Amino acid sequence: MNIRNATPDDAPTIVDMVDLAGEGIPSYLWRTRARDGESAVEAGLRHTSATEGEFSFTHGRVYMHDNRVIGVCQAFDLDSVRTHDDISNCCGVIRGLVELEAMASGTWYINALATANHLRRRGVGRSLLADSIRRADVLGLRQVSLIVSSDNRPAKAMYDALGFRFEAQRVAEEFPEQGNGGEWILMIADTAELMDALPTRPAVSLPASCDTGAHDRAGSAIAHAKRQQGALEREVLAVGT
Repeated sequence: MNIRNATPDDAPTIVDMVDLAGEGIPSYLWRTRARDGESAVEAGLRHTSATEGEFSFTHGRVYMHDNRVIGVCQAFDLDSVRTHDDISNCCGVIRGLVELEAMASGTWYINALATANHLRRRGVGRSLLADSIRRADVLGLRQVSLIVSSDNRPAKAMYDALGFRFEAQRVAEEFPEQGNGGEWILMIADTAELMDALPTRPAVSLPASCDTGAHDRAGSAIAHAKRQQGALEREVLAVGT
């Protein structure tokens, strides 16, 4: 099986992938939560390496190929991570997202799903999603939710085809790290229906080697900061479905 639980050692790759999947929201949050003298990258690594919180590696499953992580899915029982105080305490930039999450109470929440850009459309994202849905089924959660940008049309089309239904949307507030505008769209699907719609085997037709160098999305705040600091030599990764 190519998919395994994430570990603290996976934190640098998770930071890249989760930030890109989150359209810059994670790097914004890490920057606002950084301690004195701590960069957004360092704050992201601290949160991702922790055993609690929405960015914790404990929520992650990673897809391995050629001894490298090429895909990440972070998901959790939404009620086990979010509290009713989150909306009143959150900042304006993410208020819409938190309001949408509150509408999905009681669901298994796909917080981030991303694959290496050069391996998109190879089934990696679908395999990670299927793996996550099986986890929801084991936990007895009957619905799965996620939030996608209206500008991410390929991802939106895939979720439509799999049976995710439009639930609500909020305007995506502008902030420095944001790469896109548009709206955040909350989508919900029945776990049982997704079990039938998604593959039961890992992705196929992957190249023998993933060592293809850097890739696009050079505007990512995290990737850019890491290149500037020379801190963590990792591929620049992009959202993939």
